[in-house]
Amino acid sequence: MTDEQLLEEYSKEILGNLYHPSDNLTVDRLIGSHRNLRQLNIERNGAFDEARKKGYDAGYEWGVKNAAANSITLDELRKMTLQELANLIGTDDD
Repeated sequence: MTDEQLLEEYSKEILGNLYHPSDNLTVDRLIGSHRNLRQLNIERNGAFDEARKKGYDAGYEWGVKNAAANSITLDELRKMTLQELANLIGTDDD
């Protein structure tokens, strides 16, 4: 198959029922389309990277706050009676 035939077949594949011979891709049009897709990919990846970082930072911040709010120091634990420790762990009602 020649390059022109390959481009024609690919044009038919892309356009389907809307295909018209004047719509055949050229190497120039194909390169332009590819450049556009590469640029969109760069922009999209940048947005995804930024969103991922924000999500990670928010999760880390939440984890640190949650750990601090739900932690007992060893000194506080040593001062607790067994009953206080048992109550801390849970009650029969839980």
